[in-house]
Amino acid sequence: MPKQKKEIPIEWDINERERFKELIKDIKKRSENLARRVKDKVKENLNFVKQNPEIFEADILKTDNDLTYRKFTALHIRVVYKIDSDKIIIVRIRHSSSEPAEY
Repeated sequence: MPKQKKEIPIEWDINERERFKELIKDIKKRSENLARRVKDKVKENLNFVKQNPEIFEADILKTDNDLTYRKFTALHIRVVYKIDSDKIIIVRIRHSSSEPAEY
């Protein structure tokens, strides 16, 4: 039986967790179904990240990215995470239609 990789814990930046909640609230005003789909897709992708943090591409908007900053898009929500030595940190949440900004 193949050995399963150890899951790496995910930690949210407190401001980004609140931003995500606000984005979901805004989406829910238009469509409860879409809000649920967005949440489910983000959760699904984060489960992939726990198993394999390097599964998604490096974030090109991060200045001097040492490849520890990665990103994925889930139904118009762009999620940036940092691979730390013992955890994954969600560092940025934006609607993909927002003006891209380097950081």
